[in-house]
Amino acid sequence: MIKNQPMSRRDFLKLCGMAAGAMMLPRSKPVFANRTQQFTEGANLGRVCVGDIGAWHEIKTEPDMNAPVAATAWRDDVFEIKREVVAKALDYNRYNQRWYEIPAGYIYAPNVQPVSYHVNQPLASLPLDNEGQPGLWVEITQPVVDMELTNAKSSASFWIKSVVSPKLYYHQVYWASQIRQVDGKTQYLLWEKYGALPDAYWVDAEACRPITAEEITPIHPDVGDKYIRIDYDNQTLSCLEGNREVYFCEVSTGYKRDGQYLTPPGVHTIWRKLVSVHMSAGGVSEYDSPGIGWTTLFHADGQAIHAVYWHNNFGSALSHGCVNARPDDAKWIWRWCNPQVAYYPGELTVQGGENSTRVEVAMANP
Repeated sequence: MIKNQPMSRRDFLKLCGMAAGAMMLPRSKPVFANRTQQFTEGANLGRVCVGDIGAWHEIKTEPDMNAPVAATAWRDDVFEIKREVVAKALDYNRYNQRWYEIPAGYIYAPNVQPVSYHVNQPLASLPLDNEGQPGLWVEITQPVVDMELTNAKSSASFWIKSVVSPKLYYHQVYWASQIRQVDGKTQYLLWEKYGALPDAYWVDAEACRPITAEEITPIHPDVGDKYIRIDYDNQTLSCLEGNREVYFCEVSTGYKRDGQYLTPPGVHTIWRKLVSVHMSAGGVSEYDSPGIGWTTLFHADGQAIHAVYWHNNFGSALSHGCVNARPDDAKWIWRWCNPQVAYYPGELTVQGGENSTRVEVAMANP
């Protein structure tokens, strides 16, 4: 099995998504045309997350890439996940052997974001921050959420103006600063505090879960000897207190390009942490990703441990240099490591790395 594939996130999207020429190929009839469908509260769901808008993926009759095609799933389609299974036969071209059984057949799990559907009770008013201004952090708790822009689309961030109808997605984190009522429904005004153009958009409050100050309190704050070890060869991350491992998870680090590891080997120090940040690179030619939660920066070139909602291929090296983690994993790591960050403003930058947790990126043959 090939674990550390030399594949960027953009290459991964291209490979798994729909290339322009492939649009002309015959495909089975899509079975998830209604994207406004309602789901049961707390249902175990999946959203097709890999590929640009319009990308499609085959649903197989069995958990096998060579099995007959049962149907087609399109980017942002949402469906029930009955269970996770392993591939019928070992696929030597892929590290991940996981598939999801869904009502229409089987779909390759790395292309699907596990999501749920939760309706939140809208707030009547927003709490005041440390400067006396209303606002709080919120997490998107529904698979795909519509938004209404407040400014001209032509002046917005690339991720907004590059598509006909921009959406928000499950597990994204934003700042809510205003409330309004429209046709009897409560909406929050969401925007990004860090790393973004001044975009703002109205979103259904029922899709936004308020993040409380209590749930981001530090984990084991009195422990001084904390250390994060990222195993590049096995694509795993361990949180250590002394010699004791207290947390372990799969991740996706940067791949190797032109002989260089995009996640730099060696020992680094955490220098910035943010509840949420907007990330873009290459003049947005490489990526432009909003609402990235639980970001822990450990290298001056911008490499960070952070939550991911655009793939489910953990265990494979495929990022531009950051360490991709499942949202729950990224949040635990963010809360556990130093420095500690207050709810307001939800960001901290330190100089010199004093009292900061060390991060080692280790590999057998760097």
